[in-house]
Amino acid sequence: MRASLTTLIGALAIASSAAAAPASLEARQSSLDNTRFNAMLRNIAGASSATLVPGAASGSVIASPSTDAPNYYYSWVRDSAMTFKVIIDAYIKGQHGVTRALIERWIQSEMVNAANARSSSSSLGEPKFNPDGSLFTGPWGRPQNDGPALRATAIMRYARAIGLSDSYTATLYKSDLSANSIIKSDLEYVAHHWQDSSFDLWEEVQNSHLFTLMVQRRALIEGAAFATDMKDTAAASYYSQQAAAIGSRLPGFYDPGVGRVQAYYNVDGRSGIDSAAILGFLHSFNQTAGAGTDCSAFGVACDRVLATHKQYTDAFRSLYPINNGNSAPAAAAVGRYPEDVYDGVGTSKGRPWFLTTSAAAELLYDAANVFDKVGSLAVTSISKAFFAQFQSSVAVGTYNKGSSTYGTLTGGMRTMADGFMQIVESHSFTNASLSEEFDASTGYSRGARDLTWSYAAYLTASLARAGTPAF
Repeated sequence: MRASLTTLIGALAIASSAAAAPASLEARQSSLDNTRFNAMLRNIAGASSATLVPGAASGSVIASPSTDAPNYYYSWVRDSAMTFKVIIDAYIKGQHGVTRALIERWIQSEMVNAANARSSSSSLGEPKFNPDGSLFTGPWGRPQNDGPALRATAIMRYARAIGLSDSYTATLYKSDLSANSIIKSDLEYVAHHWQDSSFDLWEEVQNSHLFTLMVQRRALIEGAAFATDMKDTAAASYYSQQAAAIGSRLPGFYDPGVGRVQAYYNVDGRSGIDSAAILGFLHSFNQTAGAGTDCSAFGVACDRVLATHKQYTDAFRSLYPINNGNSAPAAAAVGRYPEDVYDGVGTSKGRPWFLTTSAAAELLYDAANVFDKVGSLAVTSISKAFFAQFQSSVAVGTYNKGSSTYGTLTGGMRTMADGFMQIVESHSFTNASLSEEFDASTGYSRGARDLTWSYAAYLTASLARAGTPAF
C-alpha cells in the first residue's frame, strides 16, 4: 500500500500477546463499536466536531490524519467506499445516529472526485485524490479498478434504503450517459473495463486480481437489478452479461495443486497467499445463504474458501515472532502476504495489520452464520484440514445443525474468530484507536495512525460476530 511511519506511543500500547488479555469481547463489544465508529467519523470531513482532518473537503474520507512519513492525508476511492459501507449499513439499521446529510455529503464529494477523474488518463480508475477533491497527479499505481465497483455497491444500497422513488435517487442514476450520474458512471466503467489489467488493492502489482474481479462482479449483478428497477433495461442486460463473464473467470483462481484460491497468478516472488483473497470473499458477499455456499463465486462458506483461510493463517504462524509459532485452533496475527517487505516505515520485513486480522475473524463469523442459516455444513476432502483444526477426527460428510459435531465445528470457528479479535484488542492503544500495523515482535502499533480502513474492518467483523453483518 502506501509508504508508512511508526506511530508509537509505548505507554498506551500493549507490548505483546503475552500481555494481560483484554476484557472479554462480550463485555466490551458495544463500547468498542461506539468508540471506533466515532473514531472513524473523525476522519471524515464535517462528520465530527472532534475532526482529525481539518481543511478536507466536506464529506471526504481521509485515509489517516498522518501527514508526514507517512502522508496518508488523501482520499482513496476504495477506502472511502469501504468506510461508507459501514456507515450506510448503520443508517439502514438506525444505529450510531447516522443521517442522510452525512451520507449525501460523502456522495457529493465522490461526485467531485469522479468529475475530476474524468480528466485523467485512468478515468474512474484514478485511485486517490487530494483532501480538497482535486486530482492527485503524482506518480502512482494506476488504474485501480476496484474503487468504482465498491462505490457503486455502497451507493446503490443507500438508494434502495431511501427508496427508488426518492428525488435524490433520481440524481444518482440516470440512463443518459452524458449526465455522468455517479451510479451509472461507475457501473459503465466497471462493465467496460473489468478485463483491463489494473493495480491491486495494495497498489503494488498490475495484473488480473481476484479481489478486483469479485467486487466488480457483485457491483454488476446488483447493478443489473438496479438498472432494471430504474427502467434502463438495455444496460441491465449488458451488466448481467458482463457479470456472467467475470463469473466464468473466477474458478480459474483456484489452484487444486496447492488446494487454495490464489489472489493472483504469475507474480514473481509471490506464492499467491494474500489477504486480498480474504477481503475479496468478504466484500463480494451479499449476505445470502445461497451466495455464501456458492463455490463457483467463492462464497464465504465454500470449502475452497475455508481451505484458503487455513493456509493463509498458517503462513504467518511462524513468520511473525509474536505468534510464538502457535498452532490451530489458536488464532494468529496476520498480515497482507507472507512475502511482504513493507514494515510501516520503509522496506525490511512485513508486519501484521489490524485490518487483515479483523478480516480473518470476519470470514469465520460469516461462514458460521451461513451454516446456521442453511442448517448444516459439509466437510469435503478440500475443507477437511480446515475443520480438523476444531475436531481432529472429523470425517468427510454432512453435519446437521444440532448435532454434536456441527456444534463443535462451528463453535471452534467462532472461538478462533474471537481469537483474531482479541489479537486486535491486545495491540490497539488503550483508547481503542487503531493504526495500520503492529510490530511482529513487540506488538506495538506501527504505521499510519488512526487508519480509517482499520476501523471499518474492525466494525464489519464485529457486526458479523453479532450475527448482523454489514451488507
